[in-house]
Amino acid sequence: MVKKRLSIIILLLLSALLLAACKAEPAEPPAGEAPAEEQQPAEEQEAAPVEEEAAPAEEEVVTIDFWIPSGRGRDEGIAAVVEAFEAQNPNIKVEITAIPFGEFLNSLTIALAGDDPPDASLTNGVDIQGLAFRGALLPLDDMVSEADRQDFMADLVEMVTFDGKMYGIPFQQASAAMYYNADYFEAAGIEVPQTLDEAWTWPEFVDNVKLVMADQEAKGNKIWGMVGLTNPIRSTFFAWTIVRSNSEPGQPLWQGISPDWTTVKGYIDTPEAMEAYRFYQSLYLDGFAPQDDVPDAFGTGQAATYFAIPPTGAVLKKNFPELNWGVTPLPFLKTPITHTGSFAPTVAAKSDNPEAAKKFIGFLTSPEGYLVYHSVTPIIPGRKSLQAQIPELQEGYLKLLFEEVVEWGVSRPGGPAHSIFNQIVAQDMMINIALGADIEQAVAQAIAEADAQLAQFKR
Repeated sequence: MVKKRLSIIILLLLSALLLAACKAEPAEPPAGEAPAEEQQPAEEQEAAPVEEEAAPAEEEVVTIDFWIPSGRGRDEGIAAVVEAFEAQNPNIKVEITAIPFGEFLNSLTIALAGDDPPDASLTNGVDIQGLAFRGALLPLDDMVSEADRQDFMADLVEMVTFDGKMYGIPFQQASAAMYYNADYFEAAGIEVPQTLDEAWTWPEFVDNVKLVMADQEAKGNKIWGMVGLTNPIRSTFFAWTIVRSNSEPGQPLWQGISPDWTTVKGYIDTPEAMEAYRFYQSLYLDGFAPQDDVPDAFGTGQAATYFAIPPTGAVLKKNFPELNWGVTPLPFLKTPITHTGSFAPTVAAKSDNPEAAKKFIGFLTSPEGYLVYHSVTPIIPGRKSLQAQIPELQEGYLKLLFEEVVEWGVSRPGGPAHSIFNQIVAQDMMINIALGADIEQAVAQAIAEADAQLAQFKR
């Protein structure tokens, strides 16, 4: 109604002005009186400011693309955060693109190199330095206060920092998790370690799990000893914890790669490394673990243990509510270890909407955003201040995993060369070894392939 009245007043004013313009010029006004064209009727003088009071146009809605690696509760958790964010920011819409984890890095790398990349993405933390090295990401230091910097876990800040600048915002923390079927172990009379001090070595783990396998087979239920998120288990996060645990800080195998990121020779071919590869290979050649994926093997009772990640617990609760499971400390060869570092949101250097993208990831990584995500998919927080607010960190399976992070957690090797190390050494080479390849030949081939690609880091 207000807009209609304003329109009528303005229309009348325009009509009056047109009529005045059509009349003959008036006579010279009396002395001291303003010329007619400078005089305005009282009603016009009052109406003049009306145009300034017109309602402003609605703020334009900006849409940003946000890519995530699909699975393990991430889709649901991010969807909840987006809903909460859009409710508070109706002028920003977030379109989620979920890509299978195994395809995510390659798809993201290609997209970031093009002219139409996603505005933001939930990037695997260990890949951030490499993407920053290529100039694909936007520095985000202006988003991080000194209070935030102190609140984030130090290894997560290191994970997203390259050449002194932060290219991601810490969001969540991670550790490897060894789930076990509580009913199977109880039936076999095997007591599972529940504290870090009681942790099994890998040989002890295998011996005890084989007793569980034998007990189940005697009851007509043939099961695997261990399965992973993918089989054979691979990547620095999983397979390399076995290998790396056969050394200790300061040793070449612990480093995995030279400090200047130009070679893996002398680091992945040490005697300790070869010994660890032989143990890893035995898991598959002896039939302890499958050489191919077995869908939902743990959830459906086809495996005694499951080498996975913290969010897997939420997936098990949702998809297999009748399963009785627990978590035991990760086994080790010589040195207890769990790799840390998890997904962190980043903004593309070529984003068309960098400020809107930064506003969204600022919400995602805020305490409010984290708690929204955690309410759907429980994860270990990247902020120290949140730990006391999460009951699961005071008791239950996340408590043990959090203790692993604090006591045993180390960053994965590679720095900006991590993606090369991960793909060639921790994935391709480890899969070949698991499938029965000659270990010395597999290692030599991995060194040749990795060093050829690492040449890009020579200065």
